[in-house]
Amino acid sequence: MSTNSTVALPITKIANVLDADVVEADVFKSVLRQMAGTVTVIATASEDGLHGMTATAVCSVCADPPTILIVVNRSTRTHPHIENKQAFTVNILNDGQQDIAELFASKGTEPFAKVSHKLLNDGCPAISGTAGYLHCLTQAQAVVGTHTIFIGRVIDAGVGAPKPLVYYDGKYCGVGELTRERL
Repeated sequence: MSTNSTVALPITKIANVLDADVVEADVFKSVLRQMAGTVTVIATASEDGLHGMTATAVCSVCADPPTILIVVNRSTRTHPHIENKQAFTVNILNDGQQDIAELFASKGTEPFAKVSHKLLNDGCPAISGTAGYLHCLTQAQAVVGTHTIFIGRVIDAGVGAPKPLVYYDGKYCGVGELTRERL
């Protein structure tokens, strides 16, 4: 397999989940609000410009070889560009970059015109001043419900500001601000 081609992930069916009872969506969302997530901007490039979105659905897969996964709603404006480019960056925002998180979460156009960044060798953008970035080539992808899981082989990375921006209980905060008053 070449480094620029993707493969569909095989699905191993373990149980008939279609017949199982499922938790209500509101309960599910309430529980997930208790999971703090590092705020990132997932970005890519296309012939018509740069594209990005705010996300917390990023996870390490393994260190050898360096691999991560991102989960992207198929209805976002950025999804088709990631799928077509088969390359993306994960820009880990620092605790002073809430304005960037909000900019990329909005419906505004051309957010990269308002954010300092550099272009990597394939045109994918790395945002300046972040806690770090990962530059990936898509290795595999799978559709699950309304989202696509993209597995990316990390081909470049950089470390910056030491404290990431976190999203917890519906709010942006710094790592030092995370407290659990209800324990």
